[in-house]
Amino acid sequence: MATLFFFFFFFFFFLLSFPLYSLQTAFVAPIYRDHISLLYAIFVHLKTPLRPASLHLDLGGAFSWIDCYNHYNSSSYQFVLCNSPLSISFHQNICGSCVQAPSPICANDTIFSFAYPEKPSLRDQFVDYSHPKLTDSENLITDVLALSTTDGSNSGPVRRIPEIPFSCVKTDFLRGLARDVIVLAALGRPNESIPSQISAKFNSPKFFAICLSGTRLRPGVAFFGSKGPYSASIYTFWLPSYEYYIGLSAIRINSKAVAFNTSLLSFEPNHGGGGTKISTSTSYALLQSSIYRAFATASMKESALLNFTLTNAVKPFGVCYAAESVGVTAEGQARAPVVDLVMEEGKVVWKLGGGRNTMVRIKKNGADAWCLGFINGGEFPRTPIVIGGLQMEDHLLQFDLENYRFGFSSSALMEGTSCSKFNFTSIQHHLE
Repeated sequence: MATLFFFFFFFFFFLLSFPLYSLQTAFVAPIYRDHISLLYAIFVHLKTPLRPASLHLDLGGAFSWIDCYNHYNSSSYQFVLCNSPLSISFHQNICGSCVQAPSPICANDTIFSFAYPEKPSLRDQFVDYSHPKLTDSENLITDVLALSTTDGSNSGPVRRIPEIPFSCVKTDFLRGLARDVIVLAALGRPNESIPSQISAKFNSPKFFAICLSGTRLRPGVAFFGSKGPYSASIYTFWLPSYEYYIGLSAIRINSKAVAFNTSLLSFEPNHGGGGTKISTSTSYALLQSSIYRAFATASMKESALLNFTLTNAVKPFGVCYAAESVGVTAEGQARAPVVDLVMEEGKVVWKLGGGRNTMVRIKKNGADAWCLGFINGGEFPRTPIVIGGLQMEDHLLQFDLENYRFGFSSSALMEGTSCSKFNFTSIQHHLE
């Protein structure tokens, strides 16, 4: 069993536009937040001829999957043949054949995978590794993905990235994801993930970064193939984890420690339980029930000092305040207690300043409230703490897949900028 190592590098950035001083090919793509599902999608181009496509952004995905049943049409798709170099890297697969006409869902002597793909929501639940729930899957294929190049400040010419592997799925597998999503973009650690494929094909650094936008009006940004500071890796009893865990040791609210059983934060290697992970497949942070109760109590105590008035909670939230009692910033965000995610026994602190990453404004059915953006994740979740999209917005997160490092910035808003400031206006101009 591999030993669990955590590496952290804390850095600040003052401008979102930062040149990439590298001779390597660096890529960029916009990230949108769907206002209905509240999940994130990355916008790219796929297939031949190139077509625009929205891909569900999945930080922990092992490898990408695509809807092959809804009129899949591309002159560049290929099957993953039995005993080919790519087929060997997939776990729990079989060599299959069929009697139908060749198509993305049917071909002889090609690889079928029955352990993948996995719905992102399943990874936030308890998993019995002695009886894993396998997902029905079809063929594995490869096809073209195209991204805009970048100098770090602006988008440049689009380049095609050939033979990106996808697992075929049925159309109903997309339920619950953002509208118009036809693909899942896996940004996990394995060699089949999009960041790893880009690195291998262009001999670029095996790094990527994301910066989620906190506004509906403009997208955030993802960078691939550029260096930066940086993720923890874990290994489970069944398969290595492809997700990103951080060594959280405490939570503070207004510099006061939240009292809970911190042994829950330890990673249990036999079944992959415990710890704290980062996920773009949940909109808000999920806390194990006892952690949530302690966190909510401490938060309410500090909010009372600000004269916040409790009101009826609005699902899925458990703590809400009357909007008229909550002070707001010039940007319309709540002036709320500051939450610190403490790592390395206090040596590293990820500061979720004010209400931008901790509170959610809810206006519906006559209610107007600010709600605590942390949700009760149940008594026995697979992972006691899952850091969600709200907590990440307007923070630059960078992942070094080579050295298992994770880096994060202070809030871009504190520096007078945001994750929505990247210039994407030239993408369509450069598209061939």
